Amino acid sequence: MFIWNKMYMFSFLSMLMLFFILMNSSSIYVKWLSMEFSTILMISMINIKSKNKIVSIMYFLISSISSLMVILIISLNFSQLIMMKNLDIDILLYISMFMKIGMFPFTFWMIYIYNLSSWDQIFLISTFMKFIPIYFFSSLMNLTTNLIFFLFLNNIFISLYTNLNFSIKKLFGCSSIFNSLFFFISFSLYKNMFILLVMIYLIMFFIMFILLKFYNINNLNFSNMSSNSYNMMIIMLFIYSSFPLFMSFMFKWEFIYIINMSLKNNLITLLLLSSMLMMWNYFILFKFLILKFKFNKMMMKMEILNMKTLSLLIISIYSIMFLLFNMI
Repeated sequence: MFIWNKMYMFSFLSMLMLFFILMNSSSIYVKWLSMEFSTILMISMINIKSKNKIVSIMYFLISSISSLMVILIISLNFSQLIMMKNLDIDILLYISMFMKIGMFPFTFWMIYIYNLSSWDQIFLISTFMKFIPIYFFSSLMNLTTNLIFFLFLNNIFISLYTNLNFSIKKLFGCSSIFNSLFFFISFSLYKNMFILLVMIYLIMFFIMFILLKFYNINNLNFSNMSSNSYNMMIIMLFIYSSFPLFMSFMFKWEFIYIINMSLKNNLITLLLLSSMLMMWNYFILFKFLILKFKFNKMMMKMEILNMKTLSLLIISIYSIMFLLFNMI
């Protein structure tokens, strides 16, 4: 167990180093190599934490197809890639990116992986295994009208598909794919906003991941949660769903305003509609939380850590995020 934890930490630090190289390199080939090495490291981290190898094998196969398409396009059409005047190259890059991230129409394999994954695997897939490809493809492609249309179409499909055979793991999988639009466009328009969004998303998802893993919640039964953890889960879901008056809602509000001012595109209506539909899917989870939660006195003693300390930590973190949000 100690050796596994040591290997896991080594892989995680190596992946962060590769992400840093990706962010600071100006060579497309170095960026591609950094993304691929980090993908291999994250797949090894998934295998260390779980005995289920189907997730890593399927992710590796799909990711390999996407990566081969990218390196082939770069190698054969490097001059055209820089100018981005070839529509066929754009379409191939869109297909590669959507396949890598699991966006529409390549959504179903990603959701299948989420349903088979543990919470450790879901945390890696929803964070670093998404941030790194988005950063790579965002630095490779320009934000065209065709790309914006496909991204908005993906959000409309995901917001409708989430409610079919509803499950908590499927909800987080669809939510991760849904939020890819905000990461991609924020990087293309304002890089500082992308970094801030990554930090906020990591904090939110990490806290929910700790709660879900600690109480071993793999279905919609929340009866084992203590009352304090239950309240914390409700708050984090409100933040994660961008409910009004929370920090994430302010961020999305500013994001939509920037899109409207920068792109002058009527597709913003689709974004508002899809966001409203996605929030309704979170309300379905709230319904299960409220109806199935039982205040069990024996579980009151089962606390991850002092909830007062955790609440103070969250308030402090989001106060800092609020200041950063107003500075950029």
